[in-house]
Amino acid sequence: MAISSPSLIASFSHTETFTKHYTVNPPNPILLISRCNSLRELMQIQAYAIKSDLREDVSFVKKLINFCTESPTESSMSYARHLFDAMSEPEIVVFNSMARGYSRSTTPLEAFSLFAEILGDDLLPDNYTFPSLLKACAVAKAFEEGRQLHCVSMKLGLDDNVYVCPTLINMYTECEDVDAARCVFDRVVEPCVVCYNAMITGYARRNRPNEALSLFREMQGKNLKPNEITLLSVLSSCALLGSLDLGKWIHEYAKKHGFCKYVKVNTALIGLKHLHPPQMLKL
Repeated sequence: MAISSPSLIASFSHTETFTKHYTVNPPNPILLISRCNSLRELMQIQAYAIKSDLREDVSFVKKLINFCTESPTESSMSYARHLFDAMSEPEIVVFNSMARGYSRSTTPLEAFSLFAEILGDDLLPDNYTFPSLLKACAVAKAFEEGRQLHCVSMKLGLDDNVYVCPTLINMYTECEDVDAARCVFDRVVEPCVVCYNAMITGYARRNRPNEALSLFREMQGKNLKPNEITLLSVLSSCALLGSLDLGKWIHEYAKKHGFCKYVKVNTALIGLKHLHPPQMLKL
């Protein structure tokens, strides 16, 4: 099948133009993927590759699936799943791409179903596998599936991994079990800023501002530098408490450390000012 898309063909020199019976310098399908603009074009590339030696090339199939999962739609994920199922020996890195796509799609729990299948095929997950799976559970508010993933990550010794731990915390808080999230946090010997952010954000979203602010103070005591995500959750906690004095201090802290350059932080500060217009507007 010839590729008919002008946008793809035009990206190559005239000597590389190919037709139904190409014979001179056919373009490399792997290179074509990076210039692809739609699922239809991708399918044309894949159809062309069937006639070449790339039909069973794992790196080629990886790139096809990565394209489908980057900005997933129902159609692109269906096609990615077709490609994945056709692989004789799928690798965990390819599954990770599938899980990432599902976690961003309208059917996030398909990631969990596919995970159950690959475990049955003795494909061993790694530390990049769980973040997308846990994100999918968080999006779907799938507590039981998330808890099972937690158990698997513990068996593999990955539950305190720098990539896995924050997503475990987020999964539990999104499923409204903040205490379970705190248990995960407390098991980490030296929590990083990302772990603190996940826990502080979880407390703020679940209307537990005092605990969020307590963790923020703990961060400062450990000389861990907060980022704009930290400040947003702290400002949200201040708003929940209606604390004017604390709000003023956070505002000064934001100005001193350059956080006011972030649009979302400024928006949160404005929202805090509206709680106490006479005093806060002077800042």
